[in-house]
Amino acid sequence: MSQWTEQHFVCELSTPTTVPECTIPYTPVTVTMPLTETQQEGKRWYVYNGELYPSISTLISATDREGKASLQEWRRRVGSDAASAITQGAATRGTRWHTFCEYFVTRQPLRWSLFESQDDLRYATHVATVLNAQLRAVVATESRVYSTAYGVAGRLDMAVQLHDGRYAILDFKTGKKQKHGNRLDNYALQGTFYADALTEHWPYGIIETVVIAQLLPDRIVWQETSASCWRTALHQRVSEFAEQVNTTLG
Repeated sequence: MSQWTEQHFVCELSTPTTVPECTIPYTPVTVTMPLTETQQEGKRWYVYNGELYPSISTLISATDREGKASLQEWRRRVGSDAASAITQGAATRGTRWHTFCEYFVTRQPLRWSLFESQDDLRYATHVATVLNAQLRAVVATESRVYSTAYGVAGRLDMAVQLHDGRYAILDFKTGKKQKHGNRLDNYALQGTFYADALTEHWPYGIIETVVIAQLLPDRIVWQETSASCWRTALHQRVSEFAEQVNTTLG
């Protein structure tokens, strides 16, 4: 039985149109988490009360043996220069569309200097339409969170209330092709951490739903899973990372 439910919202707009206004209430939860970011050997960590917390992205990357092997093989196959260019292009696209989603739901002036092409306008219209339909409210955006239970910190994309009333973590991913397998598992582990970390600090009860919205060139793949499916694996990855750190420190 699949751990995911999946919907495809295909971008069928053939001509540029007007991006709809956001109809989603934005009611940010006040959660004081005085975290500051720092770098340790090129990796993001957070400081809270004088203690270092690894970022969840650092932890997932460091314990992803399958992903490391695949990345090395891909770089060998396409060449170092090409791999770096592709990676940079993907990072730029990801930043642009994360910015759009954040600005849209928080009703900040849309920075259309970042979205100049007609294709971008069509896709922005599509993204806005899907978000308006899928979300009842947004309660956090680009929020730093930490967990004393995991000893880990990070920054989530959004915490939302879905159209059916469930609270969820919503994480946006961009790319040319839909991600499956190990990559999707890592997204679920990251989302589960955000769900549990935010749950430690807010009054709405346990967040059980993780949503991954893959923003592909011709569609949005909207995938939902339950955090309960991933907590055991997440605890295992946290333990693996702790062992790595302890080994490094001697």
